[in-house]
Amino acid sequence: MTRATTALIDLDALTHNLQRARRAAPIQRVAVAIKANAYGHGLLRVARALQDADAFAVASIDEAMTLREGGIQHPILLLEGAFEAAEIPLCSQWKLALAIHHVLQVEMLERTPVERPVRAWLKIDTGMHRLGITPELTQTYWQRLRECPSVDPDIRLMSHLARADERDNAYTLQQLQIFEEAAGDLPGERSLANSAAVLGWPNTHFDWVRPGIMVYGA
Repeated sequence: MTRATTALIDLDALTHNLQRARRAAPIQRVAVAIKANAYGHGLLRVARALQDADAFAVASIDEAMTLREGGIQHPILLLEGAFEAAEIPLCSQWKLALAIHHVLQVEMLERTPVERPVRAWLKIDTGMHRLGITPELTQTYWQRLRECPSVDPDIRLMSHLARADERDNAYTLQQLQIFEEAAGDLPGERSLANSAAVLGWPNTHFDWVRPGIMVYGA
């Protein structure tokens, strides 16, 4: 025998949780992660409920275009960047920013002309070991992006924390040090803090925070 399962989504609770993130990081801008259909909560309805966000972060261009076609005008960051060169002109057209975490994505931008330069967030692997360039190559890839006509010269730097929910674990401080050393004196805004870091590691807040799972109640 099967039984229907119903999920009740309280959009007011999501709005409250976003405000909690803002109170924890009051001077930073907030890019809310709504990837994977807003963690199953409904991409468009969550984006419409969270109008107070400064930007949204999604996994793919399909999610980003769903938002644009649904009337969402916020800045949108593709957390995994472009998967193929054909997506780059669409990112230019729809004003979508790209996380750059692999040399192949740099090469795609270098060989793909666009009408409007694309915003790039250069992602450094500081210890999550999921996506990101090695810290030693940060300066090299930043320079290549800066010289690429298809890239907006205002390049942002980002990384992702692996164990920020463990407040007694020094690994977050190690990642912070690696991030700061890799970024050096490069210009541009920075983003490191995920949900756990928004709440527990204020020294990682920099210019942008990226709350995800905390917005949905975890």
